[in-house]
Formats: sequence, C-alpha cells, structure tokens
Amino acid sequence: MLEAERHRVIRRLLQERSVVSVADLVDLLDSSEATVRRDINCLAELGQIRRVRGGAESLTPRHETHLIGMPFEMSRAIAAPQKRAIARCAAQLLVDGESIIINGGTTTYAMVEFLQDRNLDILTNSVPIISALVASSRNRVVIPGGTIYREQNIVLSPFDNDTTEHFWGQKLLISCYGINRSGVMEADPLIVQAEMKLLKRADEIIVLADSRKLRQRSSIIVAPLERISTLITDAGATEEELNTFRVAGVKVLIAQTQPEDEALMPEANAGR
Repeated sequence: MLEAERHRVIRRLLQERSVVSVADLVDLLDSSEATVRRDINCLAELGQIRRVRGGAESLTPRHETHLIGMPFEMSRAIAAPQKRAIARCAAQLLVDGESIIINGGTTTYAMVEFLQDRNLDILTNSVPIISALVASSRNRVVIPGGTIYREQNIVLSPFDNDTTEHFWGQKLLISCYGINRSGVMEADPLIVQAEMKLLKRADEIIVLADSRKLRQRSSIIVAPLERISTLITDAGATEEELNTFRVAGVKVLIAQTQPEDEALMPEANAGR
C-alpha cells in the first residue's frame, strides 16, 4: 500500500474510531510497525491527527465503543470484484423456500444484489443487508436484538436468549476475519460470541472468504474445519492453500470474476 493510501486509511479510521493502536494499524494496513509509526509521526506533524502512547487519536475524538477490525465502508473497497463473484456463487447455492442465516460482513452484503428476486426466510445481524432486502426484495427478514455497532454495521447482543435462539436455518452463510487449517477465525470477542450463536442454529455452514482471508491469522477460532461444509473463495488462492480444506472434507468452490464485477462497483473500487 502506498504512503498516501496508508495516510488516507489512518485518517478515515480515526474519523470512525477516534483512537487506534499501532498494533491495529499494522494488521489493517499490512505494514511494519516502523512504517506505521512513521505514518503517525508524519500526520501528527501535519496537524491532521494526535500522536498518543501506542497509537494515534483523532483531533476531535468521539469515544464510542468499537470493535476490532476494519470499518464496513472501508472494507467494501478491498477486493470488491472478488467479493461480488463469491457472493454470486453463494446465492446460486440457495433454494427458494429455505430458511437461511447471513452474518454481517462486506462479502455477505454483496449477496443482496443476487437475492432480490428470491423467496427466502433470512435471519441476519447486518444492518445494510436488512435495509437493502426490506427495500428491494420480498424475502422475509428476521433481525436479532442487540446494540448496533456503527463501524461494522452489525447488531450484536451479549445475551443468549434473543431472536437467534428461535430461528433455524438450513444454511448459514458466513464471512470471517480469516480461515486456515485451524478453522474459521475472528478478531473481536463480541463478534465471536455472536457467530458462535449463529453456528448453533444452522445445518450447513458456508464460508465466504476472498483469498486474502486464507492468509490472515487471529488468536480466536470460531469453528473448526470439520464444522464447515463449503468454502467459496477466488482464483487468488493457491493449490496448497486449497488442499488444506479439501483434505479436511470441505467442499471448495472457486468464484470466477466477470467483467461486470469490476464495472458495476465503482464506488467500492474508488477507494482501493
């Protein structure tokens, strides 16, 4: 990532989050700690951010609770054509009349376009998916109770007894922070808690993960590979990476991008 792009990401993160640590920036920018510290120093000298111990702070902090990970709108700009291709492939696996669960994420959000003419019962904790499906489809949409986290645009509840406990889905379509031989991984404990509840409410688990996610690591495992039935990824995955999942009994689907995947997503690609 070029310096100007890193600076844009840091400024945007601080608008959303107010305070961000060096460790988070190293992860989100895929840069070294030395590079991140230089970026923070540069932006602080320009008077655009405030340097604090271990990270950076907005000049006008909002001090809201936030989750670990990249904000939804920023994540949409990354691998957008691949995410759209994966979402199209996932939608083709669904059968009208099914009850399904969709977790929050930018890859799962890309499915909305392909669900407009479907007839499904859908439970989702994604605010953008809820809004889009209610506005543009006749699918029956169920939402869990909880708090809306604006950055990731999801609804999370710390309580076990919510709407999720009264819904059963034939399929759970889930995006993730990362996936490898250890299983599906997430970075934030609140997201992990919510996803573990969803995992208990579905027969079949389908993971939507662009090839970058096959190389991302976290310390928190949401589900082992034996719980996963299908992985949908893109052509950027290597055979060595894919064989890890095939050996574990996971069906692997490679979503091929089409010219329209690039052409129809200018707003997402503009920030790449």
